[in-house]
Amino acid sequence: MVRIASRTAMLAVAVCLAGAATAAETCDQAVDLFDGESLAGWDCFLADANVKMEDVWSVRDGLLDCKGEPLGYLFTKKKYTNYKLIVEWRWAPGAEPGNSGVLLRIAGDAVSFLPKCVEAQLKSGDAGDVWGFYGASVQGDADRLRVIKDHELLGDFASVGKIKANEKPPGEWNKCDITLVGGDLTLAVNGEKVNEATGLDVVPGHVGLQSEGGQIQFRSVKLIPAEKCPKEAVLFNGKDFAGWTYYLREPNAKMEGTWSIKDGLLRCEGQPIGYLRTEKKYTNYVLKVEWRWPEGAKPGNNGVLLRIVGEDKVWPKSVEAQLAHEHAGDIFTINSFPLKGDPERTKGRYTAKRKPSNEKPQGQWNEYEIILQGGDLTLKVNGEVQNTATEVEEVPGWIGLQSEGAPIEYRNIRLYLVD
Repeated sequence: MVRIASRTAMLAVAVCLAGAATAAETCDQAVDLFDGESLAGWDCFLADANVKMEDVWSVRDGLLDCKGEPLGYLFTKKKYTNYKLIVEWRWAPGAEPGNSGVLLRIAGDAVSFLPKCVEAQLKSGDAGDVWGFYGASVQGDADRLRVIKDHELLGDFASVGKIKANEKPPGEWNKCDITLVGGDLTLAVNGEKVNEATGLDVVPGHVGLQSEGGQIQFRSVKLIPAEKCPKEAVLFNGKDFAGWTYYLREPNAKMEGTWSIKDGLLRCEGQPIGYLRTEKKYTNYVLKVEWRWPEGAKPGNNGVLLRIVGEDKVWPKSVEAQLAHEHAGDIFTINSFPLKGDPERTKGRYTAKRKPSNEKPQGQWNEYEIILQGGDLTLKVNGEVQNTATEVEEVPGWIGLQSEGAPIEYRNIRLYLVD
């Protein structure tokens, strides 16, 4: 991993990672495929050659509107291979929701109403499914993979069903984050990972938006070239403890008595005291962690341990990004780990958060965004900066999740590195 030159650069990376359209707009590496004013940079294919592009696709009040008929697709004049694509869409208010999709790596001309390509499905109720048409290679989890040969309209095709649904009601805006690097594809809908596929053909291709029967509107289509995107290190795969180990204060305690995984969630019972930690060490990164206090259990204490060094014990030398109920965003140093907090909010090894708690009610998900670069640390809780520190000792260290007395659940633990 090559260190980024400055804290400013690292914060710019964090902005790009945020995923929301407003965040992407501030990233100078993002390319606006749709400029909000015209169809510049786009071409069109329609199954009915007598229909003009402007009869199906129009731009008004900054929105790209598709009537849905006849079948076909809008596609970029340029080709792209590896990228992160951010698309915001909704079903036109008052219209019946229907079918559409984002077409990736379009190769060749259309056959019937579709070309050879991979589709990130936007069909109402099915957003997040992945399809490969006319022999476009798509592989995935065997339980969600379907392969069809010699279909009369779609040729050889395959589909990988979504892991979960996360669409908003028709008429509300949704956001799809599509990461396509090499043969790997990851989809997130409204901030949650809903699918992943592998084995895609690595070829340059156009990006497309479908006209497929439903009136759909787009307000943002942005692309960040892969070489400008931070790389994600998978910390928690939602299935098992690969890449993790643990330490518990009671010597005979077993990990599975404290930590468990079900339906993609990581749960900690809070007892005995200790922590789960990564097997690998990391120095500079953006770490995103979603957590909640389960309903029916009293919220309590916990934390995310950063740059853990030395022997495993309660507690190891590290920086703690506090998760104690109503104290998320506080900073603790453990075993004299060097850092400098705001003098007005620092007492001993404790630096209080800047503002009153902005945690969500018990049972709802919160997000921690932890930006650690060189000697600079920033903690964001639910999108709001709650704390900063400087002169943090720059050493490679493990990342840990505490077990500290109360049940807590985690999901979407993501670590981003930049080359």
